[in-house]
Amino acid sequence: MSYKALYRIYRPASFDEVAGQKHITQTLKNALKNDRVAHAYLFSGPRGTGKTSIAKIFAKAVNCEKSPIENPCNVCENCLGISDNSISDVIEIDAASNNGVDEIRELRDKVKYLPGYVKYKVYIIDEVHMLSTGAFNALLKTLEEPPQHVIFILCTTEPQKIPATIHSRCQRFDFKSISNADIIDKLFEIAEEENIEITEEAVKQMANYAEGGLRDAISLLDQVYAYSPKSIDVDDVNEICGTVSVVKLIEMVDSIVKKEPARAIKLLGDLISEGKEIKKITLDLIDFFKNVLVYKNLNKLNEFSIYDSLDEFKSFAKELSSHRLFMILDVLNQTLNEMNWSGQAKTYLELAFLKMTDQETSDSEAMFEKIDELKNRIAYLENNRNESVKFIPSSNEVKADEYKKEIIKPAVKVKEDVQEDQTIEEKEEKEITKVDPKKDEFEKPSTKEKIKEDMCGDISNTYDIAFVEEILNNGDVKDRMYLNDEWQGFERGLVDKDEKYLASLFETGKVVASKKNKIIVTFSSATICNKLMVPDNKDVIKRSLYNKFNRDMDYMALPTNVFEDITNEFKEHYLKGEKDIKLSRIYCEGLKDVSNMKSGTEEREAKIVSDAKNIFGDLVRIKE
Repeated sequence: MSYKALYRIYRPASFDEVAGQKHITQTLKNALKNDRVAHAYLFSGPRGTGKTSIAKIFAKAVNCEKSPIENPCNVCENCLGISDNSISDVIEIDAASNNGVDEIRELRDKVKYLPGYVKYKVYIIDEVHMLSTGAFNALLKTLEEPPQHVIFILCTTEPQKIPATIHSRCQRFDFKSISNADIIDKLFEIAEEENIEITEEAVKQMANYAEGGLRDAISLLDQVYAYSPKSIDVDDVNEICGTVSVVKLIEMVDSIVKKEPARAIKLLGDLISEGKEIKKITLDLIDFFKNVLVYKNLNKLNEFSIYDSLDEFKSFAKELSSHRLFMILDVLNQTLNEMNWSGQAKTYLELAFLKMTDQETSDSEAMFEKIDELKNRIAYLENNRNESVKFIPSSNEVKADEYKKEIIKPAVKVKEDVQEDQTIEEKEEKEITKVDPKKDEFEKPSTKEKIKEDMCGDISNTYDIAFVEEILNNGDVKDRMYLNDEWQGFERGLVDKDEKYLASLFETGKVVASKKNKIIVTFSSATICNKLMVPDNKDVIKRSLYNKFNRDMDYMALPTNVFEDITNEFKEHYLKGEKDIKLSRIYCEGLKDVSNMKSGTEEREAKIVSDAKNIFGDLVRIKE
């Protein structure tokens, strides 16, 4: 075969030519120069990072006619013979195909013979983690005390599979992934030597696809050059790698951003007809939206990214909210996982397009944006409560030139009557800025609580803060610890299937506060809390508590995050030395007033009765 692959032509011949592994090459150069060569080395790291290349350079250096020397001369007979594999004293073994105990025993028997041409026999065992347990055991003694003329270099991509007994007998060097900067420099160097015309974007894309493997990057350059020998651009690289071109990718992203699922699905069909792999399309979308999110939050990208110079990319970063970007990435990641377990990859990605462009999703995004806006307004009001503050509307509500009066002078006292031509907003402003003559500061409006109540509703009939206040003000730590230690076995004494289910559900909670006859139990979700706080279900649980602990106990089920907020507020009051602490009402999106709800069993029974009456009329009689 006359043609030689580029990665073989440009394999480094000295330590100075190795890219990205200076911490290793410098150590080995010092050891060679000072004649402190060990008998066994372990090279571990990702593929294509220079493990075997450095092993061969090391083998040449220790056997160079000018040794001790930190770099092989590459001109003496020994160096040239090792380079062209004509000297049999440097032996490369593939452990993937020679992993049995018999092969290692044969190696062990040959080790004792002196080298025929050079000073040291060097055994380079590649993919050493593939050796069997018996083969490793056969190698142990030889590896610990080899003859003086033998050096072992073990190379692996999975060091965790190598026994500790082997580790302890070797000097270990961990190879790191090659940086994009080093890969790009090497590719440009090769392109210049081979007279290959290539764009900067194409080189950056190759470096990204290589994922830290220089050999992969050079092989990709070789392949793309064969595809487009005249000149190479980023589209040629994408075509060879089976990925979506930047233009098509931006078009697909634009259809998602503008909520046009039909257009996105059509573009997907076009790409599939071109031979693109669906999983690769999904990965490209994930990478693109991830970069948009990074740019939106950091206002910059990796200097080797191909997206940084695209105006469309920057416009997406401005237009999309962080909430929507996280939602899109969650949907795509979930879709990618589902593809791995199904043969319907196209269907899953089409459903993902529909989900990402769904109107309900847009409504939830608008809700999140509104919540953020309300939070900012509340914080603004609290930080400036010593001034008369006029709220600045968001850009979605009014144009920028319609509000230039942001903050007016501090008010001393407001007595003026509201004029008829005043707007509702001005009236509300005056209400906020009124001053109590008996106080030095403004009345603190209950805006924050009102917003929460509007969002979550009044749930005090079910989740009464007085219940929590009574327990926290009179808590019994020892009883709480005792209850948690014994917090199992609530199903005992229960026969009904639904009651057993409730008891097992209750066991998933954790007692966070106790007052002997009243306890607070936290759960992972609001849905569980609502179910356990239905009156009929509470009766079942309270009966189980009595059977378990032989005492009457009432309880409140709360989500973990809600109780954390309550305890933080309680601590603030407690550290101020307050007694009989009063807390804010409980609000939580997801918690509901279930004080008038019936259990699922009763609802089903009631439905059966109503259906029977509809069918049979007055013939139905309810038997107690």
